[in-house]
Amino acid sequence: MKRGIQICFAAALAALLLFGCTGRMPSAAPAGSGASSRAGGSAARADAGAVVEQLRERYGLDEERLSAFEVLRAETAPPSEWDEWLRLEEYLAEDGLTWRDWLEVDDARQLFVAELRVKYTPETAICGPQYKDGIWTVLTPMEPADGELLVKESMVAAIGEDPAPTDPDAAALGLTDDQWAMVNHQLTALVGCGVWRDYDSPGQWTQEQFTLWLALRAKDWPGMEDTLSESDVLRMTQADFSPENAAWSGTDIRLQQSGLFTDGRLQLPDMPQAAASMETCAVEYRREAAQLPVVDEYAAVTEPEELVATVTIGADTPVRMEYRFGLIPEGTGPAARPWLKQARLLDG
Repeated sequence: MKRGIQICFAAALAALLLFGCTGRMPSAAPAGSGASSRAGGSAARADAGAVVEQLRERYGLDEERLSAFEVLRAETAPPSEWDEWLRLEEYLAEDGLTWRDWLEVDDARQLFVAELRVKYTPETAICGPQYKDGIWTVLTPMEPADGELLVKESMVAAIGEDPAPTDPDAAALGLTDDQWAMVNHQLTALVGCGVWRDYDSPGQWTQEQFTLWLALRAKDWPGMEDTLSESDVLRMTQADFSPENAAWSGTDIRLQQSGLFTDGRLQLPDMPQAAASMETCAVEYRREAAQLPVVDEYAAVTEPEELVATVTIGADTPVRMEYRFGLIPEGTGPAARPWLKQARLLDG
């Protein structure tokens, strides 16, 4: 997945993750007992536990933009490891010392290292700008103060490729993780808005169905929970219903002529009630050769196969819907994604 990233953005997020959330942590060693503080495994483990919990809290606050946030390592690093990070030779502005010099002035000071698996949702990629996916190494120097360890500063020392394998369900269908995440988000909103009939565009929905779809779909889009501008609506509908992958400001002409858009900003319901939940539905997926044509302009950026999802809704009098998705492959635009070509009522 391609990302537009500035390292200052990464540093800003690191500060939020560690400095803003962690603050102070209990230390088993008082100030002045530097040798035992650095060597003592129990103190390092206790500090790691506190940081891990607060990182998880931060993930909870940020879940609208993240599909994965996992702590791989969180511990005090001994001086023997410091040579691994060249960025310790950078200067701390207020002290006139490098990070390493600052650590070496007082044996009680410690270097905390956190390795984080960061994965953003494809919707976040479309909205941009983004931080970078991958394995983040965050360095945090700490110093004792009043029996606690105080976080002085933090930095992202490295962002590496994520070796984590593709989701097994996605791999079985030949999908990327982004495509898999997005199709699950899309189906949740499509089933939830209760349009259980044939259609090729949301321009064929009622205003109530379209507004409910927007409210349900907005849950997976960053910053779109309460009120949507027309450009927000266009971006969301273009991503879900069109192969266009450029300006993110237009979509199917049938939708634009449908009268579903309103001037100004669209207020979403506070507590949208889905017509059905995917948790109670049965879904069968398959890949097959594309049956529905794509406009020649976009043929080169779409895969020659479609993803077909057959969803059984309800139990007593079940409704069966077939959703046929085109696929935008990896490396085209900000995110690999599916887009809905056609929905058909099979039974119900």
